[in-house]
Amino acid sequence: MRFGVRSKAVEKLEDVKANLISVRRIIFTPNVDVKDELKNTSIQITCLDEDGNVLKRVTSGDSGDIEDNENENGGNTNSGSGSGSGSGSGSGSQSGNTGGNTGGGGDGGDDLDKN
Repeated sequence: MRFGVRSKAVEKLEDVKANLISVRRIIFTPNVDVKDELKNTSIQITCLDEDGNVLKRVTSGDSGDIEDNENENGGNTNSGSGSGSGSGSGSGSQSGNTGGNTGGGGDGGDDLDKN
């Protein structure tokens, strides 16, 4: 975990001011175990009507690729093994996709991200 900021870019030194910072961020980089758990967790989506009756239930069949914001190319992480399950619920045409993932990790540091 580390801190970062988003800021506007300026061309001239005299334009550098504190108000260029638009957002402060906490950047979390999960360890391999956390990524593996997410990759191998199936996602169940359940659609309910307003009375709580199940209209449709589907289980993920995707490749389990994980978006990796730390990868400069915006690529995906695709490795490891494990198991898990998830469930979700919604009302009408909305649905949920939360799972039972736990874990921790990441690297320590205090880098600043200017993007």
